[in-house]
Amino acid sequence: MITIKRMSDCTIAEITKAWNRGFEGYFFPVSMTEENIVQRLGAEGYTISLSVVAYDGDEPIGLVASGLRTINGRKIAWNGGTGVATEYRRQGVGRQLMQATLELYQEAGVEDATLEAISKNEKAIALYQQLGYDVIDQLLFWQHTGALPADAFRVKHAESYRVRTGIAQEAAQLSFYQADAPWQNQWMSLRDAEVILIDDHEGQTVGYAMYKRMLNEEGKVTVIALRQCVAMPDHPDAENILRLALNQLYAPHELDCRRTTFNLPSKEQLLLGVLESAGFGPSETEQVYMVKKLEQGAEVKG
Repeated sequence: MITIKRMSDCTIAEITKAWNRGFEGYFFPVSMTEENIVQRLGAEGYTISLSVVAYDGDEPIGLVASGLRTINGRKIAWNGGTGVATEYRRQGVGRQLMQATLELYQEAGVEDATLEAISKNEKAIALYQQLGYDVIDQLLFWQHTGALPADAFRVKHAESYRVRTGIAQEAAQLSFYQADAPWQNQWMSLRDAEVILIDDHEGQTVGYAMYKRMLNEEGKVTVIALRQCVAMPDHPDAENILRLALNQLYAPHELDCRRTTFNLPSKEQLLLGVLESAGFGPSETEQVYMVKKLEQGAEVKG
């Protein structure tokens, strides 16, 4: 018999087993040790009282790991991973997990439920749509491999701006900060990220970028992953501000590494145009961004 428990009522060993069995054979390798699970749940801000684990008897067979944030006065829940053990897939376990999750969201007063799904995972997307989620956008993983040309971003009159480093919380205070970004690209998930802030000649911040560098065992940069790159809306020099930010964060250009975007919304057409002109292009990975509006007191659909 399949039962669903709150993650807060499970042991770390059970959560780890549910995670590893649930994501076995997934699109990306995501196997975890117990230490990895503890670190991930804490560092990425999961809310275990809103997360659930499925059991067959005493055996953990799947989970939904969720988090909760208040953004612009609204309670937003994000689904940071739904997984079901291989031999239990297509038997309704995923639906049971999601229905239990949505019930917990409603109890907590969640107003918007969000998730990302691999675009190729059509069965999962269909399930989420049956449960009331809508596809809002495509999330892109563009990339450039190898060194960049010195003039890849063709920045103009850079002397008109001051480029400085900052912290994620500083970017979050800007009036044009993209608070509705997918959860892993929100400042709360990027406390350890590198941040660039661009000021004009009057000292006003007119652009920012948040990104992460990944290093190998020798300390060499192998990946530079862009999380957000934003110019002040309607700024007459918006495209050039984006070029300046990208030119800085993807430096040094002679470095032989992989430069990527991570969950970049397809609606960011100006930014995508700049990246394309610098030689970036789509990778094999793409996700959909899905949102469900929750009505308090309404019955969970599905």
